[in-house]
Amino acid sequence: MDEVIARIVEIEKQFAADVEQAELKSAKKIEAHQRLLEEKKIRERTQITAAENSRLTRTVEEAKNQIEATSAAFRKDSENLFQKSALNEAIKEDIISILLER
Repeated sequence: MDEVIARIVEIEKQFAADVEQAELKSAKKIEAHQRLLEEKKIRERTQITAAENSRLTRTVEEAKNQIEATSAAFRKDSENLFQKSALNEAIKEDIISILLER
């Protein structure tokens, strides 16, 4: 009977050791998987950030170009208005001088 009890205790010790070893193995696998997921998260976040920064840079550049084009058009229109105004004034003066000569 003592032999049976000793054998049962030995089997239980072996079972406990096997369970502990399996738990350690699983914990290592879980830890490795968590590291992989964390690395993937960092890579994805970096890619998303880079893409967003690129998009924002393009948007700002497009806005800058549009502002420059609008400003150039405004300056041209302003110059044209000033030139037309000066031309109109010169024409009025010519008409007045012609009328005064008669």
